[in-house]
Amino acid sequence: MKLKHFLLSGFLVAGWAYGAHAQASQLGTTLTEFGGIKAGSADGAIPAYTGGINAIPGLPAGNATSGYPDPFASEKPVFSVTGANASQYAAMLTPGAQALLARYPDYRIDVYPTHRTAQYPASVLANTVKNASSAQEIPGGNGVTGTYAGIPFPVPTDGYQVMWNSFLQYHPAYCEQRFQNYLVDSSGAVTELGTIATSWTHQYYFPDQTGLQTNFWAYYEVRYLSPAAEAGQTFLFQYPIDFTKNDDVTYFYSPGTRRVRLAPEFTYDTPISSYGGAIDYDEIDLFYGKMDKFDWKLVGEKEMIVPYNDYKMAGTTESAVLGTHVLKPDGVRWERHRVWVVDATLKADQRHAFSRWTFYVDEDSWEVIASESYDHSNAIYKVGFSYPWQDYGEGDATNFSHTFGIYDLSRGSYELSYVQTDGHGFYHCTTTPPNMSKYTAQAMAAQSVR
Repeated sequence: MKLKHFLLSGFLVAGWAYGAHAQASQLGTTLTEFGGIKAGSADGAIPAYTGGINAIPGLPAGNATSGYPDPFASEKPVFSVTGANASQYAAMLTPGAQALLARYPDYRIDVYPTHRTAQYPASVLANTVKNASSAQEIPGGNGVTGTYAGIPFPVPTDGYQVMWNSFLQYHPAYCEQRFQNYLVDSSGAVTELGTIATSWTHQYYFPDQTGLQTNFWAYYEVRYLSPAAEAGQTFLFQYPIDFTKNDDVTYFYSPGTRRVRLAPEFTYDTPISSYGGAIDYDEIDLFYGKMDKFDWKLVGEKEMIVPYNDYKMAGTTESAVLGTHVLKPDGVRWERHRVWVVDATLKADQRHAFSRWTFYVDEDSWEVIASESYDHSNAIYKVGFSYPWQDYGEGDATNFSHTFGIYDLSRGSYELSYVQTDGHGFYHCTTTPPNMSKYTAQAMAAQSVR
C-alpha cells in the first residue's frame, strides 16, 4: 500500500493508527530506514530526506579540533513569530512556546529554512530494519528486548516505544564533551552552574557485536571542573535496557569525603542540587528515566516549529545567548519539522511534581526536541527545548548534541545545559569502544582526586 500523508486537525496521518503508521516493508521506500517520512511536506517547507548533514554540498570542514562552523550561517529567517502574530502560527507551535510568547514580550521565534540533517551509519540503518520485526517492549515501558545497534521501533505503535526510541537514538560507541550550564533567575541574574567534563559510552552501539554484554545500554561519567565549590564532584550513571532486572545505577563521588557511594535517590523528580534545584533528574535531556509513574499515550505525528541545527550553541558566549527572561532570539535557530507527540498522564496511585507531561520527538533523529509539563492544577509548569547541532565531518560518528534548556514558569527562571561558551567547549565522538573498566565505581574512586 502506497504511503499517503495529509493534515487532519493539525496532525499528520500517514496511514497511521495504533499499529498502522506504516508497514515495516515501507522502511527504505516511502519511509526512511529509521522511520521518518521520506517525502517532504505538501507545501515544500519540509524537504525530502536526502541523506543527512554530510550529504550537504559545500559543507564546511568540521571536527573536534577546529570546531563545527555553522553550515547555514548565511541563511536568513523565512518569518518570525512574536506574541503579536502567534495566533497565525498556533497550529505549529507547542503550547509551551505559545505560553512563552504570551508571557515575555522579548520572546521571538525566528524560523529558518528546514534541513533534515540527521545521519546514520549503514550498519545502524540495516539493524533498524531488522529491529522493526524483532524488537519487543517490556510491558509498562520497562524496557526493550530483541533489538541491538539501531532504532528499536522505527514504526512505533505506542508512547512507550517512541520514548525508548529517544533513549536509544543513534550515538557512536564513545563520546567526550566539555560544556557549561547556566541558571538565569527572574531578575536576569546569571549563575554559572559549572563547567563539566563528561564522557559516555553507548554499549548498545558497539560495532562488531550482536547484542549487549550487560543489562546496561549506556554509561555516563560526569565530572565538575567548576565552580570551586563543586570541582571534583563526579557522577557515574548506568542505564538499564530492562528495568525489571535493575533500576538505574548512580554512583556519586564527593571530594569532601573522598568516598564513592551509591545514590539511588538521584532519580524521578528529585531536584538536582548542583543545578540549584532548577531541574529534576528525570528532566535531563528533557526526559530520561523509568516511565512507571505515568501512562504514555501516542497522540500522533505533527508538523511543528522547533529548535533545530542550532550551531550557534556549538560555540557562543554568555552575552550572545543568555537574555534577561529568555534566551536571546538571535542566538536560537528554529525550523519546521515533523515530530511524534507523546502525552504522559500521572497514574492515580503515583506521586510526581507533574500531573501531565507532553513530549515532541523528532521523526529523523528521535531526539526529544520539546516538552511541557503541567502542575496539579493543570497549568503549564515548565517548558523545555532541545537545541541540537551535529558534530559533522566525523564519518560514522556524526550525531546530534544534547544542548537543552528548561523554563520554569512558576519561578520566572530558566536554565541552559550542555552549551559550549567562551571557547571552553569540546565535543568529539568515535565508533571505537573504550576500555569498559573506566566505567566502574573502583575506577571512579581512583580517578576522583581533587
